[in-house]
Amino acid sequence: MNAQIASLHERMAQGGDWRAFRDEIAALLEQATTEAEYVALLEAHKNLAAVAKYAFDPESYEKLSPVVSAEYRYFLIKEATEGHLINPVHLERITRREVEAGRLSPDDDFRQHAVAGAQVLGDTAELNAHRCRRGDWFCYGTISASIVSAAVLPRLDLSPWWLIPAGLVAGWFLNEHERKHPPKASMQR
Repeated sequence: MNAQIASLHERMAQGGDWRAFRDEIAALLEQATTEAEYVALLEAHKNLAAVAKYAFDPESYEKLSPVVSAEYRYFLIKEATEGHLINPVHLERITRREVEAGRLSPDDDFRQHAVAGAQVLGDTAELNAHRCRRGDWFCYGTISASIVSAAVLPRLDLSPWWLIPAGLVAGWFLNEHERKHPPKASMQR
């Protein structure tokens, strides 16, 4: 475990600047790579949120409370993110862990949305990543058709309308090829 994350609880127990600890937790979250590190940071954040009630006057605490709650949810989303996608199945598992640890209420809307998202959207790790997107084939086809129509067709006594069925056949062929030979999944957690 990262030494800074491991020592965070001890340093917080000694007291200090609330805002500095909050900023440190946010910065360390960007460095966290294991579940144990995320859990340690979430526990530290929860402890910091509990202390905020005594560290600030009631009016400031009222303003700060929704921000701290939103930040906690962001931390959960950050942990569930793979690449640039939030994995709904991982988010559901993470929120279940948080409910079991007592850091999140079982009837919290965020937890309910995580459960529903996992059921409806499934695991993003199962998405197939393409080296070449379908949209790229359209681009390549358009460029090729433009070159052929500008360079070749004026020299021939043919109508450019023949490119439409040829494009449809080529598109059908490429789609069938991709359907029969799907690319292997390249996104692993």
